[in-house]
Amino acid sequence: MVRRLRIPGILVLLLAVMGAARPQAAQQSQPKPRRFLMWKATSPTVTLYLVGSIHVGNSGMYPLPREVESAFAAAKVLTVEINIKNADQAKGIALVQKYGMYGGGDSLGKHISKETSDALDDFCSKHALPRAGMEQLKPWVVAVTIAAISWKEAGEDPNLGIDMHFLNESKEPQRIDELESIESQMALFTNATEEEQQALLVSTLKQRDKLKDLIKRIQMAYLSGDPEALQKILDEQSEMGSKSLTKKLLDDRNLTMAARLDEYLKGKEPAFVVVGAAHIIGEKGVARLLRDKGYKVEQVTLEAK
Repeated sequence: MVRRLRIPGILVLLLAVMGAARPQAAQQSQPKPRRFLMWKATSPTVTLYLVGSIHVGNSGMYPLPREVESAFAAAKVLTVEINIKNADQAKGIALVQKYGMYGGGDSLGKHISKETSDALDDFCSKHALPRAGMEQLKPWVVAVTIAAISWKEAGEDPNLGIDMHFLNESKEPQRIDELESIESQMALFTNATEEEQQALLVSTLKQRDKLKDLIKRIQMAYLSGDPEALQKILDEQSEMGSKSLTKKLLDDRNLTMAARLDEYLKGKEPAFVVVGAAHIIGEKGVARLLRDKGYKVEQVTLEAK
């Protein structure tokens, strides 16, 4: 089962459970947004564009607004969380096998409640999955598996995510930088406590029957470029899981990301930064952190359509 998971795509999908936005296909009847989840940060020496990424998507998301593509084309550097195209899939799978599986006679059933086990039984039954195969996996890997299956059923594809779109479009002499690594992202989950992993699995199972409605709400917020509406949804989702794990997945990483972007803003190379939308918005988001550092940061308003 582990070998059927896509690495680091599984990490991307797990972030969906913890609050990173994922839209459904845009309907033709929806009006085009006047705003987009893109911010412009300026310093005395350079301009940086910060785009909220959706790590999985579909063709209904494209084409992106002209202003977004123009900002990307003018950048000397494309900066992403990790360069998925260059990620070593075999290494990722090996890490999951080493840190995400039980050994020595241990098993999942010894670490989760009967209620959680029954919910997992129900999910496996409805999706024709071998329940016994889950027993060797730790709770965070099971949560990833459930998330991956659920997003796929909703029509979402990692190959159509916003970050992948720009990675595919990037050409020399534009440089690609990474803010993180597959090892650092994996460590967020392998180092999670027993309680955090169990809470993650419980919240993932609870959302399984509400996924379509959740996607619709996220879609509307994202396509309208409404960070407040999106933040409300993320707050609701974080209440369902482990607050300590959410802090590790979002708030702590935001601080590190903002410090790296501060280095760009002190330089002279125009950069186009694509990170998960949940990292940018809110009182503890990267946009706010850069403002606190003294930079002018404003959400981009598009031309009226």
